Amino acid sequence: MNRTFALLSAALGVAGVFLLTSAAGAQPPAPGAPGAPAAAPVTRPTVAVFNMAAVMRDFGQAKYQVYALNNKKSELSKNLLVWRSEYIQHQQDLQKNPQHPEKEIKQQLMVKLARQIEDEDRRINKQLNDDASAIIGDLYDKMKTVVDKVAEMNGYHIVFAYPDAVTAEELKSPYIKELKLKPPAAQPFYVAPHADITNVVVMTLNKWYEPIDPKTGQKIDVSKLDNLPTPGASPAPPAGGPAPGGPISGSGLPGGR
Repeated sequence: MNRTFALLSAALGVAGVFLLTSAAGAQPPAPGAPGAPAAAPVTRPTVAVFNMAAVMRDFGQAKYQVYALNNKKSELSKNLLVWRSEYIQHQQDLQKNPQHPEKEIKQQLMVKLARQIEDEDRRINKQLNDDASAIIGDLYDKMKTVVDKVAEMNGYHIVFAYPDAVTAEELKSPYIKELKLKPPAAQPFYVAPHADITNVVVMTLNKWYEPIDPKTGQKIDVSKLDNLPTPGASPAPPAGGPAPGGPISGSGLPGGR
């Protein structure tokens, strides 16, 4: 592997020398001079991205909802704190004096408290999880409304939400680096209907790779199959007619017929 890397590095070095030599010997004409290429027009980007972590951190509504949820957790957990304190006290009494005159009573109380704590903890977690789900759904709806409107007003075709560090300290975090390496690092948060090629991919796959009966060698019409499962079912692509270009045909790509 080291030899391969050395050869690759040498090849890149040679290519760099040739590139520099050719650039030095054939300088492009100055802008505006005869034969000079026209300057590339400055256009607005059709793709945009935003850091979801930064948005959530600076979104006031999100901050408030987290604050309110933490306060609710503290309020709901008051009985838990009392019961756990009582349980620990009984436990310590028995550890200090294994022959405590109220040993049996304390053991019964500990069993009762343990059940109360478990039931209450389960109830609180369910309620907080339900509340958190509702909050996340509401925050998503709000964010989606804003992103859609920004995309519409600026002519963006795709808006990606991506995870990244927010502070300089987070930039050094191994967790953040690992997160950015895990696919997918970015998810489309908004897709213009005419930028979605799902229909093209489906039509092309069905044209290139029609199912064949291994016994008869005949093509299979899947629309006539009973109880046909739908592998990888997902929401339908955005409406707006066929994607540009229609199905791919010819042999320009591997597998073409």
